[in-house]
Amino acid sequence: MPRSQSRITWLRYTISVVVCLGVGAVLAWPAFEMLWLAGSDEDFVSRQNRLDQVQWIQTILIAGFLYTWFFFFGATVGSFLNVVIWRMPRGETVVSRPSRCPFCSTQLKWNDNVPVLGWIMLGGRCRTCRLPISPRYPIIETIVGLIFLLLLQFEVLSGGGNLPGVEAVRLSHSRAMLELQFPLLSIYVFHCYLFSLMVCWGMIAWDRSRMPLALCVLAYGAGFLGPMIWPELYPVRFGSMDLGGVSDAQRLEVFVTVLCGAVAGAAWGTLMRAFVPPSSTDDPSRRLGIPIMMVAVGMYFGWQATFVIAAISLLLAVVIWPILNRLGRTDFAGGIELSILASSFIHVLFWKFWDQPFGLTDLPTAAVLAAAAVLLGLLLRKLTWRPTVDLKRFQRPAEKTGTDSPELQVLASGSTIPENS
Repeated sequence: MPRSQSRITWLRYTISVVVCLGVGAVLAWPAFEMLWLAGSDEDFVSRQNRLDQVQWIQTILIAGFLYTWFFFFGATVGSFLNVVIWRMPRGETVVSRPSRCPFCSTQLKWNDNVPVLGWIMLGGRCRTCRLPISPRYPIIETIVGLIFLLLLQFEVLSGGGNLPGVEAVRLSHSRAMLELQFPLLSIYVFHCYLFSLMVCWGMIAWDRSRMPLALCVLAYGAGFLGPMIWPELYPVRFGSMDLGGVSDAQRLEVFVTVLCGAVAGAAWGTLMRAFVPPSSTDDPSRRLGIPIMMVAVGMYFGWQATFVIAAISLLLAVVIWPILNRLGRTDFAGGIELSILASSFIHVLFWKFWDQPFGLTDLPTAAVLAAAAVLLGLLLRKLTWRPTVDLKRFQRPAEKTGTDSPELQVLASGSTIPENS
């Protein structure tokens, strides 16, 4: 057996054992708790110690269940995003047709579609034709699952500890499961929705595929209507505005925030697109994912975030370009888009720091970040620049056929040579 197949087999067994132990612990927990407390001594200290041990184990089980559920919920969304990334640029439906093997077109079984685990249990190969399935599918599922999990920890369980202007009240795992914290959950869902779309845009640009218009409509529609219905989705707004005489000042401020964020994102997206040379191969995406993603960033996070995300994105692009070049990537298609995804996630996790870094207010911070972003963009332009060669200069001229020769055309003319009588 090949070494890779042996590792996958051991991984299957390990996952099966862990799942069985987890399910068994949850099912047997009431009986274990009753027996553990019943065997305690009569004195108060011994019984209190056993009760503390039971609560500690119970906390671990609840946390494990919560983290596992949210990870697999995100991985399930990532499994659907794999379908969107593949089908939408080709104009195919993403709802009605079930998942099939790309080689033999065999419909996948329900257990083959289990996120991450389905690919591992199949050994990375189709059950029918045994041709290899790209590991990109479980990788995207894992990434989306981790995005959902980290946002849960930083935004919900921390009580909004990463959000500027929010008084953080740390929530226990049991309280997070039993009590619906609507303001935090709404922000959590709002951001998970955006990052799911950004994963689609980044991978579509990486594949050099056409950018679907439907994804833009879904992103911009939710980015405009969501804050207008629930203004609490915006921890950071336009700035100091005196709207005391307006009947609905809060929604007007949100509207100005959305508008200014979209304009700032479009400006940065256009500038960042100019920093990357066009692809040398056929690229239907035309690097439109860069302004599309930056407009979405401005609508969801505000104009202040566009400066931070632009600077971090270009810094990441400068760092990863030599790596991609060494791996044989001849152009930077998808690199900026994936950098925007990563920098947006970094911005959200540490949003409270980026709100006013080093004590600077909005405008000085924007000026410093804008200067840094422009310098990094010029450096990226220099690194990714390749001289364009006109291949037509090296092509051999087309050889003239026999009928193209003027002498043969004269001889073939009926009026030149008289017919013999």
